[in-house]
Amino acid sequence: MNRSVLRSLVPVAFVALVALVASTAGCKGGPPASATQNHTFYQYDDHPGGTTSAFETPYPALDHKDGDVEYIGVSILGGTVHFSRPKNWIIRRASLTYQKRFIEYVSPRQYVFAVYERLDFPSDSWGDVLSRYEEDAKTSGAEVVAGRVPVASLTAQGREYVVRRNVKASKAPYTNYSRELIMRGKNHYELVEIVHQGESVTPVVRELLRVVDTFQPT
Repeated sequence: MNRSVLRSLVPVAFVALVALVASTAGCKGGPPASATQNHTFYQYDDHPGGTTSAFETPYPALDHKDGDVEYIGVSILGGTVHFSRPKNWIIRRASLTYQKRFIEYVSPRQYVFAVYERLDFPSDSWGDVLSRYEEDAKTSGAEVVAGRVPVASLTAQGREYVVRRNVKASKAPYTNYSRELIMRGKNHYELVEIVHQGESVTPVVRELLRVVDTFQPT
């Protein structure tokens, strides 16, 4: 990803253009349960069931240590995506169902990072892909606050969105925001969704830089 974009995720820029988050009380060990319900199109629940080998395989070329953060290189979605993630992430749910593959991680630092396979053809234009994404978001009841912002990882191009949703809760609805990226590889488009608790992503910007920089759709 363009480093200047990610490093600008301070509170003011966050409100205007980039990553936004779910907020709720009572989460000391991880993100709120409501944050993990923040899907634009997909909701499939093939749980890891104690093993992650079916959903994630090692990709040692992207192993890395940066200060006190240890990253491991992994392949996901049937080997169609490689990236480097913090070792302490946990797979919350995932699926290898054909054309419905996804993986959802939770971090001890109270954010969710999820990757969903899209069904667009490699030959589809950016305009067509983004129009379909935006229409799907609208149909699901979401509002695109900002979008089509060019970003890039080391090997892929992407477009970034901020999406707002009204989420039902036991006491009263609240507004939920997520940062979503459509990433384009040679053969695949993928949707990356990041949901973070609180109005500032500053505490985790450095950690996420490597994750997005190394994101490689095949």
